[in-house]
Amino acid sequence: MSNNIQSSRHPAGLWVLFTTELWERFAFYAMRAILVLYLIAEADRQGNPGFGWSEADAYMLYGWYTSLVYIAPLLGGWLADSFLGQRRAVIIGAILMALGEFCLFTTELVRIGDGTPITLASDPTALCTFYAGLGLMILGNGFFKPCISVMVGQLYEPGDRRRDSAFTIFYMGINIGAALSPFVAGYLAEKFGFQWGFFAAGIGMCIGLLIQLTFSPFFLKRIGTLERQHSDEELTPEEKEKREQKLYERTRPLVKQDWDRMFVIVVLSLFVIAFWLTFEQAGSSLNVFAEKNTDRMVPNVLSQVTLYTDKETSEKDSWLFKNAKKEKTEIARIAEKTVEKVFLPWLEANSTNTPQSTVEAILLLTESETEEVAEIKKALEIFEEAKKEAENPIYEGQYVFPAAWYQSVNALGIVIFAPIFTLLWNFLYRRGIEPSTPVKFALGILLVSVSFLVMIPGAIQAKQTGGNAAAYWLLACYLFATWGELCLSPVGLSMVTKLAPARYASIFMGVWFLASATAYWLAGYCAAVFAAGEGISIFFGKEGGLADFFLLLALIPMVIGFIALAMAPMLKKKMHGIH
Repeated sequence: MSNNIQSSRHPAGLWVLFTTELWERFAFYAMRAILVLYLIAEADRQGNPGFGWSEADAYMLYGWYTSLVYIAPLLGGWLADSFLGQRRAVIIGAILMALGEFCLFTTELVRIGDGTPITLASDPTALCTFYAGLGLMILGNGFFKPCISVMVGQLYEPGDRRRDSAFTIFYMGINIGAALSPFVAGYLAEKFGFQWGFFAAGIGMCIGLLIQLTFSPFFLKRIGTLERQHSDEELTPEEKEKREQKLYERTRPLVKQDWDRMFVIVVLSLFVIAFWLTFEQAGSSLNVFAEKNTDRMVPNVLSQVTLYTDKETSEKDSWLFKNAKKEKTEIARIAEKTVEKVFLPWLEANSTNTPQSTVEAILLLTESETEEVAEIKKALEIFEEAKKEAENPIYEGQYVFPAAWYQSVNALGIVIFAPIFTLLWNFLYRRGIEPSTPVKFALGILLVSVSFLVMIPGAIQAKQTGGNAAAYWLLACYLFATWGELCLSPVGLSMVTKLAPARYASIFMGVWFLASATAYWLAGYCAAVFAAGEGISIFFGKEGGLADFFLLLALIPMVIGFIALAMAPMLKKKMHGIH
């Protein structure tokens, strides 16, 4: 009985890796949640300026960045396998990523701040500092990402059934960090400035580094170190036997089973491109959709701001209220845009002097005493008063939460549903009907297809309501994508460590991430070409908003998912008994 209990427990080292990865993902997803929003925010935005880039440029940079993040593990994995060992590589990666986050933080401290979009010509210091931060993040991920996953696999002997559940637990650590960070970084970015979101990410990475340095010598023992670093005198007989077995596995000739299993890794890695191409819209096009096209107002009984005192004015039907609701976070700027977009044409039609700017328009308004001008003055006064009194953008007892908070939905879903999926796989295993790894992959790809079918009516509603689609469309999208991710991603990490020959463990983990890199670049490219501005127009047309773009994202994984399902029996056979 005691043996069964003991065998069901996970090594203490798993919790060290779990916690280290939690904080590393906190740092990565904090930056990811606000990166595109930072790039597209107006450069002259009062109090919290951005880069002033177009959506297309922001999507392409995001695609290149995430792609390089997943290419770097090829180099980092090779260095870890050949020279450093996984543990040293993880520490080096954590240091580089912390420095990268602090470089992103420093960007706002060195920018010129003249209100122009940041380019190499307008502000080379800020742009180079920003790129240096991204570069350090890329290099750090290259060392960190493949090696910590390999270390999880090294905690278990071949054939240990706990390995899959260990990766699910490890994946929960990833998503606890990913769930917390958008709340923290999103709030800090919107309340105090984007740079403070990056600063919080850097602090999170430092915490993860400290945990790894403090606890790994005690609980990981020799996990993640190169065997040649230890002399025979330091090893127990059992450790010597395990070392000899590992050395044999790293040097033995490859056989047909090895080649078949490597073939399976490559094929499933190709399939996974369709998944991440779609899924990774979360950080780019879906992030912007959340900010610009989704109603983010929730009840808040703590404070209210009254926009109009005139009872005869219909508040919810007024142009001013709709724009206040849409812009949400910058009350003063809303008033300025109200003057510019609504009353500027009136001034041009009713004034002998055509105003050349919003400022000039306001000056003309002060010289006029018509009924329309009185209404504008009243609106400006109310908006300015609201700005002084309200610490957060609140309208009629409703609080507008940051768009970055939507980035937590997927991660929270993982934390909630990961134990359920673990129980489900164990339940099916005990009855001999657990799906094979290739079938799980196919199911994951098909589920992410469904997630974007859900977004089609959401896009149409956003277009019809002027950018106020209901929140449940994005929530449903992230829910289906989360279920798909649980079928594919943790199973994929475990699959690579089980199928890859020992000598190529980190390299094949790099191959797995290379497929993700390709997908992320394609995700950025597709968003830049088909989602920027009004989006692509094929089936639904302009009246559908981004509906055609979401349809495209649903069809790609749908086709690949059915191909993967058809190939699953053949791939299972080539795995030679490994599940």
